Amino acid sequence: MSRSLMTGITGLRTHQQKLDVVANNLANMNTVGFKSQSAVFSDLMYNVARGASAATEDSGGINPQAIGTGVQTAQITRSFTQGTLESTSQIFDFAIQGEGFFTLGGQANDNVYSRAGAFSLDSNSRLVDPATGFLVQRMGDVGEGTDGGVAFQDIGESYINVPIGAPIAGEASSMVNFTGNLPSSSSPPVAEVLQSFTGFSTSSGVADGTTLLNDLTINTTDYVAGDVIEISGTNPDGTPFSTNLNAETATLQDLVDSLNGALTGATAALAADGTLSVTSDTTGEGYLSLLLRDASGNVGGSSFSANSMFLSTQGSNGDTFELSMEVFDVRGESHRINFDFLKQSANTWSVTADIRAESGVLIDDSVLNLTFNEDGSYGLAGLTGVGDANIEIQFNGITAPQEIALDFSGLSHLATDFSITQMQDGIPPGSLTSVAVSTTGELTGLASNGRAIPLAQLAIATFSNPNALDAVGSNYFKQSMSSGEASLGSGMSGNRGQIMGGQLERSNVDIAQEFTQLIVAQRGFSANARTITVSDEMLEELTNIIR
Repeated sequence: MSRSLMTGITGLRTHQQKLDVVANNLANMNTVGFKSQSAVFSDLMYNVARGASAATEDSGGINPQAIGTGVQTAQITRSFTQGTLESTSQIFDFAIQGEGFFTLGGQANDNVYSRAGAFSLDSNSRLVDPATGFLVQRMGDVGEGTDGGVAFQDIGESYINVPIGAPIAGEASSMVNFTGNLPSSSSPPVAEVLQSFTGFSTSSGVADGTTLLNDLTINTTDYVAGDVIEISGTNPDGTPFSTNLNAETATLQDLVDSLNGALTGATAALAADGTLSVTSDTTGEGYLSLLLRDASGNVGGSSFSANSMFLSTQGSNGDTFELSMEVFDVRGESHRINFDFLKQSANTWSVTADIRAESGVLIDDSVLNLTFNEDGSYGLAGLTGVGDANIEIQFNGITAPQEIALDFSGLSHLATDFSITQMQDGIPPGSLTSVAVSTTGELTGLASNGRAIPLAQLAIATFSNPNALDAVGSNYFKQSMSSGEASLGSGMSGNRGQIMGGQLERSNVDIAQEFTQLIVAQRGFSANARTITVSDEMLEELTNIIR
């Protein structure tokens, strides 16, 4: 009778433990990163009433008889199935989608591991678990500045510094990319040209440079000694000029030479058809004019008005398009620079840069020979040396000049409107304002100037036997002899899951399952209690027999 009592007690004890496990699961149903447990039972040793015997030729074998002594809790397992991810929008809330644990530095450099990623910054700008003060751990040299980047982490230390508000240096502009279209219908610059109404001629045909003025058809009376032709007009810049030509033995070439001797900024020439022209030496609008006339008192004369000079080509500066943008020096200071795109020929443009005097001076301000193919696609840009596809600026207060490469490969030359956008790689100074995390667990600092600076790599731990980890409270686990050594790596490496920013992992407790287990534990407890009750009643009956 006493054996059944003791057996029933083992049943009560184990079902009470099962109830304790279920109660703990339900108590932590809203605990971040909690992993549910379950109790697994096994039977106790048996009292053998009769051993087994082997079969013989005359009889069969006898099965053993053994009576069990109860039940025990064989193990309490933990389920590491994925919990639901909940968005929090907090920059220091992290979750692991998949396997792995966050690593935190406990007391005396004793690491603990957790699925709960509700972190924040302490007064020293270190990433910590605010519930315990344990420091979140990193791995590798990300953020130490060994690659020439900004050094936020202390070499030799595994905690993570996140200095929100720390100044972030700017970057000097080194490249400008232009994208868009330069209109192919634009007009190139044109030089102003004066031309005689018709070609000069003689009675026998077209006149040339050797033709005497007296032989021209416009000559009405032959010139004699002392006769003078007065030549006057204005140069392209509007300044007047004048000269005289002795007419008696003068030829058309003498007239051209006299003009070239008097003109400034223009050139006179006699064409093969006898046409006299005066062309400005430079493009753009001009003020060219020319008047030929006989001096008063001449004996001879010519009807110059019958073949007067007229403006055959209007001078033009060509179509120019302007573009203004900001560039940054090595200190991150902003400077306004203007670019003028000037059409030079059918498929060629030039680019000239300009900067304010208070910012500095341009050592190389132009890009020549910006050439497009006939189909409007980009061809090439720049010559060698000054005029290449770079500009060079000497900023005030900075010793070394700054070179900025210009990339025009994104331009086209089509019969559409002017439309150009530009992008340069310079960045002004700023400050660290926020943090983002990649799926691999790399923390990136986001600055107010748009820079993204690598901060640190979260250390994600995995174990060969995570079910053997010791739960120590505060959502922490510790390594045990059976769990194996922690293997640290980045997210999405090996069998590690991906890191999700701005999210937390909820408990994986299944309420329906736990309520079911609650009923199972209750029924099991009741059944074992009934065993004890019945045994007690039988003992009472036995006692009554003795009486």
